Amino acid sequence: MTSIAGTTSASDLAAQTASAGGTSDLDKDAFLRLLTTQLQHQDPLNPMENSEFVAQLAQFSSLEQLQGLSSGMESLYMVNMSMNNAALTGLIGKDVVATGDTFHYAGSGDEAVHFDAATSASTATITITNEDGVVVASKDIGAIPAGDGSWTWDGKDQNGDVCPEGDYTFTVEAKDVNGDAVEVTEQMVGRIDGMDLSSGSPMLTIDGVPVELASVQSLEEAE
Repeated sequence: MTSIAGTTSASDLAAQTASAGGTSDLDKDAFLRLLTTQLQHQDPLNPMENSEFVAQLAQFSSLEQLQGLSSGMESLYMVNMSMNNAALTGLIGKDVVATGDTFHYAGSGDEAVHFDAATSASTATITITNEDGVVVASKDIGAIPAGDGSWTWDGKDQNGDVCPEGDYTFTVEAKDVNGDAVEVTEQMVGRIDGMDLSSGSPMLTIDGVPVELASVQSLEEAE
């Protein structure tokens, strides 16, 4: 009598299919087709055990539930992101303090730069650089106390000429009475005038300068 080969289980067929096709993805429709094919071609002399069939049905049910859960989580994520974005737009118009060393100079008048010193310092120097990385001004501002501080730049370069409009950066280097460096954090102080949500990571703007939301230290209602 010619022997009839045993039937490969749906999960084994899935593994073979993945190996042949170079992918491990198997959706519920493919799984169901494999299970149906297995039933159609099972060995009548050695039919599938009930326990094995029930186990494979359970696998199919779990796969279907997981796919439904994934779809539901994606929808929930989109709703949550929309709600967060709507809430973030409410920050526009608020006064803010954020960690950052960039400011926009209008091309005329004075511009205040802000910083936070970890401890008091006996000497401090502020250096201002333009968008091309060129130092346009450097000033020894003397001693500074611990905590928040500021210095007003007159907008002029080292030759006494008014600098053009643009974005500038500044650094503060300070030392204590022993000549040791004092940690100073540059700050951006201004009003939130925009919000960019296109990248998926909210980016607000302070007086036109982009700032990451994580850099914000404090917010308050605009006066």
